[in-house]
Amino acid sequence: PLTNIAGLWLLEQILEEFGVQPAGDRAWTALIKGAERAPRSAVLLDVEDPAFVNPRSMRAAIDACLRRHHGRPPAGLGGYLRLICDSLGQGHAVALRRFERLSGRVFKRILLTGGGAKNRLLCQATADAAGRPVFACGQEGAATGNLASQLIALGEVKDLSAFRELLARLQPPIAYHPRPSTVSA
Repeated sequence: PLTNIAGLWLLEQILEEFGVQPAGDRAWTALIKGAERAPRSAVLLDVEDPAFVNPRSMRAAIDACLRRHHGRPPAGLGGYLRLICDSLGQGHAVALRRFERLSGRVFKRILLTGGGAKNRLLCQATADAAGRPVFACGQEGAATGNLASQLIALGEVKDLSAFRELLARLQPPIAYHPRPSTVSA
């Protein structure tokens, strides 16, 4: 199964409101390190809440949501990033459980692709909330799927399984394992 949780939108909008535009891996690493040091919020956001689709102010929308649920807004940018990543991790866990109910299967792992896969705080939050390992592949999922389909159609790769093996050899995913005391979904 494939699902999109349009959550990095929250992160992008918060960065914009704080006037931060990280350029390059070093800047992102510094932001993530700051967020990792921030305390975990007692209240997480429902990342599917329509209030986060296109608010005038993402910060105000987040703060209002927290207050409705008796939570406190974070003190600074690191706190907002931590809250967003933890909330997205919970959102991924909720989506996983939906797929499991619909399919009657239990999934052993989560594959995270694209920009979110480069955010170690998000990957770890997802593993923790879902209680499953997360394998992060930085390449974009849609482009990779398109490439796989074309290579299979051309006969260059036997099937999807062979493509996945090839991709894992060329660009091994980074594994994030759940920390037992943090599983919450």
